[in-house]
Amino acid sequence: MTKILRDNGLSQLIAGELKTVATGLAFTEGPLWLPDGTLLFQDLKANRTHAVSAQGAVRTLRDYTRGANGQTFGPDGRIIFCEQDGRRVSVMNRDGSQAETLVERIQGSRVNSPNDIITRRNGSILFTDPPYGVPRPEDKELPYQAVFQLDRSGDLQPVVWEEFEKPNGLALSPDESVLYVNDTGKYHVRAFDCAPGGQVLANSSRVVATFDPAEPGGPDGIKVDGEGRLYVAVAEGIWVLEASGRLLGIIATPRRPSNLAWGGAEGRTLAITAVDQVHTIEMKVAGVLPPFRDLA
Repeated sequence: MTKILRDNGLSQLIAGELKTVATGLAFTEGPLWLPDGTLLFQDLKANRTHAVSAQGAVRTLRDYTRGANGQTFGPDGRIIFCEQDGRRVSVMNRDGSQAETLVERIQGSRVNSPNDIITRRNGSILFTDPPYGVPRPEDKELPYQAVFQLDRSGDLQPVVWEEFEKPNGLALSPDESVLYVNDTGKYHVRAFDCAPGGQVLANSSRVVATFDPAEPGGPDGIKVDGEGRLYVAVAEGIWVLEASGRLLGIIATPRRPSNLAWGGAEGRTLAITAVDQVHTIEMKVAGVLPPFRDLA
């Protein structure tokens, strides 16, 4: 039976049991569903990208990933992913071939350590850039930790940077009018209003929720469902919140979760990466799927 902590309505959204689909790994991250039901995920510390078929078979898609972390679909349909240790954003074909660098520097300075990544429907790419993969303080070239945006023309700019300690997971509301960013170091999720073109509006920053898990582990990955609820990977499990920040409950996981992704035939299956394991759970609501996933 799926264990729900602090249940305040979350159990009404659960349709199935928490299942383990992969185990015996080093440190899992960056789940991403392909349209055919294949689930991709990263084993960050083992430097591998794995794929779980719809039938449950696990295979290695790619080796030597330079600590690949979050991943999503780019506007050309290929997979764009963050390299925590490689300190860059890269792109590859869906079969893991032809990996190449997309972003490594801004105005001559090396980015810190790209962590999580999403795309807007207009093709702009957003990624967080905490310092996790910077080996020594003197190797850090940027004086801030930002959320960067790469537009389709190739222009790279920081869109938010002043308030973060360790920006991590990020997501957009269903209509893309709100950008959510987790700050692992501050144990909160922050929201920013966005103009129709995607620009972050000045003075719109606000803390939506601050987390108080019973064990150490601030917010990591974040996703939203089609009704605007937030699903946040924090110590103890997946914390599900209304857009207002009200906690509906926590889907308990055996290990601390790192990230999550919506997929499945109807977009109601939630994949969860958690240390050495990967889980799935069926929900009664559908999630917001990443743009460009259905491109050939």
